[in-house]
Amino acid sequence: MSHQKPPLPFMLSFYQSQKPDGTHVQRFVSEKSKKLLDVLGEKAKEGQQWQLHTHGAWILVDSKMDMMFERLVIVLPRPEQHSPGLFQKWATDRLSRLGKFLEYSNTGRFVRLITQKHMVIGVLMRRRGYDLQQANAPFPKVERIPGLLQGFCRDIQAYISWMGDIELTYIQALKLFEIPQRSGEPIYRLALDPLPTAIGLKGKPIPLNPVTLVRGVMGEIAEQLDIRSKPSFSPYASLWDQMNERIDHYYAQKSTQACVRELDHLSARIDLMHPDFVQLSLWLQGFKGGVQQSNVPWFAIFMVMGALLLFYGIYLVLG
Repeated sequence: MSHQKPPLPFMLSFYQSQKPDGTHVQRFVSEKSKKLLDVLGEKAKEGQQWQLHTHGAWILVDSKMDMMFERLVIVLPRPEQHSPGLFQKWATDRLSRLGKFLEYSNTGRFVRLITQKHMVIGVLMRRRGYDLQQANAPFPKVERIPGLLQGFCRDIQAYISWMGDIELTYIQALKLFEIPQRSGEPIYRLALDPLPTAIGLKGKPIPLNPVTLVRGVMGEIAEQLDIRSKPSFSPYASLWDQMNERIDHYYAQKSTQACVRELDHLSARIDLMHPDFVQLSLWLQGFKGGVQQSNVPWFAIFMVMGALLLFYGIYLVLG
């Protein structure tokens, strides 16, 4: 898979040398944001305010697809002292790369991209994601965890290639996405939030090693698997249904425990050997998520034997 090369050095140094503090963004929002939304035909979502960053700002606007997507207006205003030509190239490049990464990860796309002398504007449709720790967040089945982590590593590599942020200094959030399919089960994707890479950060960027990030995600997934594996049986089900529920839970618990053990083993291996990101990606290619035990649980055997003996006893009594 080929990606564009990271931005050229002079494109990065263009803003780094100027060290913008975001005052031009604040001034633009206070003076022209309402007129901007009116011209675009967009309306700020109720209770939403502009989020100000060092290079740009964004705001949630009304969308007819609130259930699955959110609509954002993003603006990168030009500081007065900066060359319009250089600014337009820089700002358009940032939003274009952001859009390409979102399309690659199937988490969003720009529906409008407008380049003007004094600003670059983007209207973004983005999937609604979940924090891994949200109680109501959907979560993939155990057998899909390997694919989730392998896809996450590919997304990190793509992010570095598209956005040029080698040390992940602009990553402050991760989101879990449930992507519906026309047929079959939904696809789950764990992706980075790349928006701050294009519009800047309010605070000082903090480097984040990709291996450290993946290691932390593995620990969080293991914890969530353990939390979500707690049994929940229906008290009103028939005896036969309760037995089936317990058998199903037994197999699911075995799979979950095997996956958690393999995650813990891989995490310990990372802590011991300190691999680079390429090596870690190769290790994850061999990650199977645990091997589900195929043996029949003993309590199920005893219950079946007990039921047979009961029927045989009834037969003897009535016969």
